[in-house]
Amino acid sequence: ACALHANDTLLATGGADCFVSICQWGGALAPTDGAVANAVAGAARVRCDAPVICVAFAQEGRGLTLPIVAAGCMDGSVQLIEYGAGVGEADGTGGMGARSLKIIGEETSIKHAKYVKTVAFSNSASLLASASADGGIQLTKVGQPDEEGNVTIEKVQSMHLPGAVEAMCFLDDGDTLCCYARDTPYLSYFNLKDGAQQTKVTVNESCVKGFEDHVSFAIMCLVPSPNGKYLAAATDTSRNIIFEKGGSRQVRNLYGHKNDGFSQPKIAWSQSGQYLIGNTQDDCSICVWDIASGDIVKKLDDKVGGHTGQIREIFSSSTSDTIATASFDKTAKIWLPKM
Repeated sequence: ACALHANDTLLATGGADCFVSICQWGGALAPTDGAVANAVAGAARVRCDAPVICVAFAQEGRGLTLPIVAAGCMDGSVQLIEYGAGVGEADGTGGMGARSLKIIGEETSIKHAKYVKTVAFSNSASLLASASADGGIQLTKVGQPDEEGNVTIEKVQSMHLPGAVEAMCFLDDGDTLCCYARDTPYLSYFNLKDGAQQTKVTVNESCVKGFEDHVSFAIMCLVPSPNGKYLAAATDTSRNIIFEKGGSRQVRNLYGHKNDGFSQPKIAWSQSGQYLIGNTQDDCSICVWDIASGDIVKKLDDKVGGHTGQIREIFSSSTSDTIATASFDKTAKIWLPKM
């Protein structure tokens, strides 16, 4: 799992070793010997109670800054990790540090019955959504950490879908939550300004009468376009779909890669919205689609410094064309646009 901070300076990763690492990756660009090794060695590491499946930085918005990373884990828990200069350090050096926060108060944990599939913070910074293989979705308001490493939370809303929640994202500046549950033929749009009222929108643009409830794919990743008008969906049938937000119209279907039910399809947008970036099951490369033509225009593989194992996660910056990827080769990579 990997995620970039909104200002591009920090990279958070998590994996089967139960650790979350927070790295000031820019140091790796220094024109000195050992710059990459030094950046990795300087990362702050926090151990969670179970393998880490997904991570997310709290967003900076609406006048609120929350220095927290949420980590969704295999045991169904969501761990909250504080980061910052000198945080959790005993030696007082003032370098990047991190610590697991203790949740205190009326609510003492964020817990699902099965493993957590995805986590996301809204643009309001303090609202955290977590979704699980049990079909449950929890909305939690997260407070500011105190000096002792404690934090309070407030359970805002709980929803339940009829299958494992495979994909989720915030829309409309955090006022809408969009989710997909396995074996369902629709996207669920929850209006968070109206008590999380659910609207179901079919993913079948057109179908034969009587087959409205049939769907031939599962959506494994949902990412809104930079302009907020479209929604990209990565499926387990070697097909990425660009939907109009809030509707069933499929603006574009993107092919040329391979992802089946045993793969982990992931996608991300370029900042311009002109390109979609995704992984493929048949090799270790990153595919870059030109959305206008629907063609793959570039593949980034180990010949250009890419991964040697299949890609597990792709995350694009909200402020630049910087891309972060994590792979089964146990590495995370930062991809920068050509200057």
